[in-house]
Amino acid sequence: MIIIDDIYKRYKTKDGPGRWILNGISLTIPSNHNVGIIGKNGAGKSTLLRLIGGVDHPTKGSIQRKTRISWPMGLGSGLQPSLTGRQNAKFICRIYGHESDLIDRIDYIQDFAEIGTAFDEPIRTYSSGMRSRLQFALSLAVNFDVYISDEVTAAGDASFRKKAADAFRNLVGKSSLIMAAHGESTLKEFCKSGIWLHEGKAYWFDDINDALIEYKKSELNHQIDKALSPKLEHQELSGISKEMAEVLQKGLTLLNKGLDGCPERIGHEEGSHAIMAAKEIGMNLANIGVIKNLGFTLLPNKKPLLIKYNPVADQYVELYDVNSQCVKAIASSQ
Repeated sequence: MIIIDDIYKRYKTKDGPGRWILNGISLTIPSNHNVGIIGKNGAGKSTLLRLIGGVDHPTKGSIQRKTRISWPMGLGSGLQPSLTGRQNAKFICRIYGHESDLIDRIDYIQDFAEIGTAFDEPIRTYSSGMRSRLQFALSLAVNFDVYISDEVTAAGDASFRKKAADAFRNLVGKSSLIMAAHGESTLKEFCKSGIWLHEGKAYWFDDINDALIEYKKSELNHQIDKALSPKLEHQELSGISKEMAEVLQKGLTLLNKGLDGCPERIGHEEGSHAIMAAKEIGMNLANIGVIKNLGFTLLPNKKPLLIKYNPVADQYVELYDVNSQCVKAIASSQ
């Protein structure tokens, strides 16, 4: 179990104390529980992982680690630059009590890292990718209860990424994982629960899918705000038109109502808005009260340009071009 008690974190800058990256976070991460950390760039994901791993300290607050935790895999720091990869590996293995099987551990690290002859060269000559590979191999060579991963599955070529993913799969049932990754599929595969970092605060979700949805809602709202801004430069950066932003804004409002007791019936135009917003943030349409109350059965579909209701066919249809030449039914009457 890891207990995070009211931690704050900020760094010093040349102009004095910087902004609060983490601002009063309290969480309890259960034992034997895989957790994904989600947030936009700069939200504090790597910072929180470093604090949990003990390679950095909070400005205020405390973290209790009632388990054996790795350093953040893929961080690439913590290695002695004047020593070779092999010498660093020996030093770390001995610190963690692996003197008796040291040769086997070193062979495993060298094989897994795939850095060739560089294993016997000083760390200061390594690229950042080589450092990350070596750190990852070092972490796996030591038996931890909890492994911390910071974008490890995105490092290296396709072969190494597959090897990293396979290594995580092998940890199932043996150790737990706390990870940050930009790839949604990676988080869904390896993590049961999620922590969403937003504006210095942390929000716990028992289901990783719920954490991803809240994150994407926040990002979509930010995009909508830009599109509806009176400033032209903000509109141009939004990536969506003002008209689409208005549709998505209405749809998000309906979805939020649907989660807290939605109206018994809504009109077909509102239903279109709700479906558009749900698809944008990756919600499971079949589980959304607002849409279920329309009395329609949802069919498999891909992301459309727009969704409209066709009263003649009594169906919602997807429009794949502006001329509405290509349509596909996504919902039909029960």
